[in-house]
Amino acid sequence: MTTVFDAARVPFDQYWMLLFPAAALLAAIVAFLRGAARKWRFILIGLTLFLFLLCFVLPMADYHHVRAALSDGSARTVEGAISMHKRETVKRWTGSSRGVGISSFNSYSWTTSEEFFVGRQWFWLRVGGFPSGASFTNAGDPPLPLRDGTRVRVTWFEDPWNGGETRILKFEIEEHSAKLAEARPAAASTVTASPEALPRAAKLPADFDAFWKRFLAAASSGDREGVKALTRFPFLFAGTPLDAGRFDSIWMGIFPEPLRPCFATAEPVRDGESWSVSCGAYVYVFGKGEAGWQFTDFAADPESSE
Repeated sequence: MTTVFDAARVPFDQYWMLLFPAAALLAAIVAFLRGAARKWRFILIGLTLFLFLLCFVLPMADYHHVRAALSDGSARTVEGAISMHKRETVKRWTGSSRGVGISSFNSYSWTTSEEFFVGRQWFWLRVGGFPSGASFTNAGDPPLPLRDGTRVRVTWFEDPWNGGETRILKFEIEEHSAKLAEARPAAASTVTASPEALPRAAKLPADFDAFWKRFLAAASSGDREGVKALTRFPFLFAGTPLDAGRFDSIWMGIFPEPLRPCFATAEPVRDGESWSVSCGAYVYVFGKGEAGWQFTDFAADPESSE
C-alpha cells in the first residue's frame, strides 16, 4: 500500500489567511487616525474579529479536532476494493430577485462531492469543504483518480462537529491497483472489452487462466447467462441451496451493476485448492470439479469489515 494522505503528517499551513483580518485591522487603524465616524470604526473592528475567527480560529480548531481523532480511539480502518464510485460537481443558483422588473441578478456556486464504498462502509467527501486541510477530501489538482476496483485502506472517524460525517485521516492505495485505475476511462461504468483486452493476473495455471478470462469478461460486461454457465449448482445463497432456475437471486444479490467493473481490475488469489477474488463486500470463490473450474461460493470480505 502507498500512503497518499496521512493526517499525522499534515502541518497547519493556513497562517497566510491572517492577511485578511490583518487588512481589516489596518483599515480600522486608518479610520481611527482619520477620525472616521464611530459607526464605521465599530464596523471595521467587527469585521476584523469576524475575519480572524473565520480565517484563522476556525481552521486551527478544526485542524486540532481532526488530529485528536488519531489518538482518542475514535478512528477506524477498513480495507478493500472501491465500489459504486461517483464524483460530481453541482451548479447552484445563488442570485437574488426583488421583484419582476425591479432588480435581480444571477450568481452561481459550484460544489464538488465524491462518494464510494469500501466494503460496506460508505464515504462521502465534500471536496475542499472543511475549514482546514487536516482530513482527506481529494481536493488536489488534479484529484486522485479513484475508480471502482481500486484497492485501498482507509482510516477515518465520524465527525460529531459535522453531523457524523466520515472524515478520512489516512488514505492508502495499492500501487498496482492504482495504475490499473488510472489506465481505465474515467467515465466507464460498464466494461465491454473482449477477454483478451481485459487485465489478467500473472502466473495463473493455464486451465484456470482460461476460465478466469471467460468469467471476468462475463461478470464485467453484465453477461448474466455467461456467469450462470460458469456457476456450479446447487449454489448456497443466504443459507439456501439454489438451483440454476433461481440464478436471478444470485445475480441481483452479488453482481449488482455498480460492482461489475471491479472484476476487470481484480486479481485472483490462491486459496488452498481454490482461487478467490475480492470485489466490494464480497469474496468470490472458484473451485475445480468434474466440470472443470466454476464459480462455487461467496463470502463477506473479511478485510472490508470494520
